[in-house]
Amino acid sequence: MKYIIVKDITKNNLKGFSVKIPLQKLVAIVGPSGSGKSTLVHEVLYNNSIKNKWDIKNLPKVVDILEQKVILPRDTKLSLGEFNFDKLKKKLDMIHKEDLLIVDEPCAGFCEKERKSILKILKDKVKQGYSIIAVEHNKEIIANADYIIELGPGAGRYGGKLIFEGNLTEFKKSGTITAEYVFNVNKDLLKHETIKKGKVVTISKISARNFNNYSFIFPLISIVCLTGCSGSGKSTLLDVTYRALFKGKNAWKIKLKTVNVDGKSNVRRSFIVPQSPIGDHPSSTLATYAKVWDNIREIFANEKLSKQLGLTKSDFIISNSILESKNDFSRDVLKVYYKGKNIEEVTNMTIDEALEIFKTDTLIVRKLKFLQEVGLGYLVLGQKSGSLSGGESQRVRVANILSKKLGDRTVYIFDTPTRGLHLKDIPVMVDIFRKIINKNNTILIADNREEIFHYCDYRINL
Repeated sequence: MKYIIVKDITKNNLKGFSVKIPLQKLVAIVGPSGSGKSTLVHEVLYNNSIKNKWDIKNLPKVVDILEQKVILPRDTKLSLGEFNFDKLKKKLDMIHKEDLLIVDEPCAGFCEKERKSILKILKDKVKQGYSIIAVEHNKEIIANADYIIELGPGAGRYGGKLIFEGNLTEFKKSGTITAEYVFNVNKDLLKHETIKKGKVVTISKISARNFNNYSFIFPLISIVCLTGCSGSGKSTLLDVTYRALFKGKNAWKIKLKTVNVDGKSNVRRSFIVPQSPIGDHPSSTLATYAKVWDNIREIFANEKLSKQLGLTKSDFIISNSILESKNDFSRDVLKVYYKGKNIEEVTNMTIDEALEIFKTDTLIVRKLKFLQEVGLGYLVLGQKSGSLSGGESQRVRVANILSKKLGDRTVYIFDTPTRGLHLKDIPVMVDIFRKIINKNNTILIADNREEIFHYCDYRINL
């Protein structure tokens, strides 16, 4: 068997990383969100095929990568799932046997029937002699891969290590966190308290895309999950619900005039959680996105030495060159310390560490505590927003909602909230949803992963 040999690679949280990747196999790369999977496939394998930065043996000359769209292009009439499925089939038709194809979460958002179809397509291609790597959290791919590579054990600086490499039989016996969740999940994990029946919202006379005079009823103060295959109308119903219940500024512009809504008085507003990238500015960091950096800059600017040196808040700004490890904080700025740390050291702190240093500042604690609660305490304050994995980005969005003073009677709408989430992270996400519900709010999601819809209070299969 021929292998791609990766040896002593250091990039992001991969430190002296080595691994063997078999060719002409379906290889699943697994591990917690932020464990280094994207770094391995994007920045090491894919980029090396272009820039040849490292000496990687047997790496095919052509390495192609396919990522799912999370926002549907405007010029298509297909659903998001249909668009991504079509894109996958076209890509598989284009590759050559001597190429390496990397598919990033090929099963995300798809129903069980579609996931099995995707698995069959990938397996058939491998039988013909093609080489495919799938970065995946979905059980179907992991449990049927020829070879599994797991990174971990945690994420961020606590990840980046090779936890397991080997065939499926060996993986089942490995006892790794992913193997345990895929093959030995405790069914008790899927149990939850049943929400008592209460008020409902009824949206009737829906005529949009494939709906004709359809009525949609869902309970409030619950986790409501829409399931169904691509094109069944999940995203359409999410959009209809958002527009039918929206009461904000310029609501008249998006209002659906043809639908009837009963129970609208029980809802204060609707809020759709965006799928757009976290922080699209080059100098956007976790700290700036979480809106704590202004508070931190103010703390440093108010230090006695800062005033003596004539420093202001603007001197403590994180520039793009700082993020690129070209430290351009001035010497005077680096002389200023708060609790034994200067500003450069603070940018390299994890959220867990920052919460300890700034524990007396209620605003900073409030904003960072929620990131910690969604399992992101390992992230570094100065980390570029654009470098977050898909699963990390999803949890940052949820933490951002929690960090605001939650009102009540809001319907929060998520499309595929488990995208990018490791199996162990889904119960954490559900716990956060419960906190939102406990404030007299409602969660409406569209998601086909059984690990999430088994936790839901109400399921509608389209």
